[in-house]
Amino acid sequence: MTREEIKTKEKQLLMMVGDFTRDNINEEYTELCRNLVKKLGRKHDVPFKRGKLEIWASAVVYAIGQINFLFDKSFEPYLTPDDICNYFNTKKSTVSSKAKTIRDILKLEYYDKEFSTGKMIENNPLNNFVMTEEGIIVPKSMLFEEKSVLDLLEEQNGLDKEIIKETLVEAFLQKKENIDEKKVENFIKILTSPISEEDDDTLKAIFSVLDDLDPTPDEEDDIELFEDYVIDDDNPLETIEDYQRAIDLFRSTKGEKYFEENKGYFWGMLESRPFMIHLLEQAMLLWDAGQRDRAVSQLQYLLELNPNDNQGVRYILMNRLLELDRLDEAQELFDFYDEEYSADWLFSKLLLSIKSNQNKDIIEELYEEAVEENEFIIPFLVGKKKIPKVLPSFYSPGDENEAIIYVDLAQMAWKNNKKAIKMLKKFNKIK
Repeated sequence: MTREEIKTKEKQLLMMVGDFTRDNINEEYTELCRNLVKKLGRKHDVPFKRGKLEIWASAVVYAIGQINFLFDKSFEPYLTPDDICNYFNTKKSTVSSKAKTIRDILKLEYYDKEFSTGKMIENNPLNNFVMTEEGIIVPKSMLFEEKSVLDLLEEQNGLDKEIIKETLVEAFLQKKENIDEKKVENFIKILTSPISEEDDDTLKAIFSVLDDLDPTPDEEDDIELFEDYVIDDDNPLETIEDYQRAIDLFRSTKGEKYFEENKGYFWGMLESRPFMIHLLEQAMLLWDAGQRDRAVSQLQYLLELNPNDNQGVRYILMNRLLELDRLDEAQELFDFYDEEYSADWLFSKLLLSIKSNQNKDIIEELYEEAVEENEFIIPFLVGKKKIPKVLPSFYSPGDENEAIIYVDLAQMAWKNNKKAIKMLKKFNKIK
């Protein structure tokens, strides 16, 4: 998709979120949502260049609403998620997932300085905190009260002091080599010692110990990349190697046990979603670079990590398998998702039946079933109509937009089999 085409989609998206927020919320939300769309549009890989614009518009408002308590009845303004989804005719589960993607990409959190309402910024509880010269954030009211660093960390993070102490001690032990018991005792004493305005030595000692736990410069580079696990202007992931570095970093950071224990529901874990996004993006690059077997293996691996397939990987994988004539694997994929009944799935099943030389009656029955689901696909597949240069930003089941989006993905799998196109023409009586 060209930059000009992306800009056209951006203008449509800006208009959609603007119309909704002006009519249903207020001008402040309009400005916040429009700014969010513009920021997404500045990304190296613009997220909304793929998918339905209605879903993206819903997700933009949804994401801004989430960090500003729009869905809390005790706040003003107030809307429900259904109000947003009904307006754009989108599914709440899909929109919620897409909003999470937006929050991950832009690192949106409560009291975000750029995307919070004025009321939220005014009521930010962190307004009562200050950062010391050493970079430690502490409550203003407690900076010079006689409380220990564990007391301050407990009140700041809401964790039990014993848990905080155990975590810090464990980190201290891992960081220091050949450490003796006396040094550990001194470290614990520093953590539990009262801090006061006059006790500057204790405060400096604490900062010194915490500084010792800071990562090395090399580790900082890795942590920065790890925390920036989505494509960003300051750290763009453009090549297969870029993605591989990020993927390897996540795997080495988490360890193989993490993958073994969580395999099967990776998308349900928020911290692993960027990793899943990177696997899919890299798989697309691998395919385009001619590394097709590796691309297919990566798509299959994604489904192993997340069989629920929140990313729609199965549609991409199915068409890749059919294009490569890996028919047994395609059948296994159909068997696994045997309750799928979309036009995409039905036409893929039809193509598999033709490539597998199934009985003509079976093929004709599958043809009728697929065409009943979407009658617009056949003219595009047989060349009667051409796919537009700019793909539609949304579709409804059974409409022409759905046909365009499917054929754009599946056309090579069909075109590499002359028999398949010939049978389509025969069934459709196209000469």
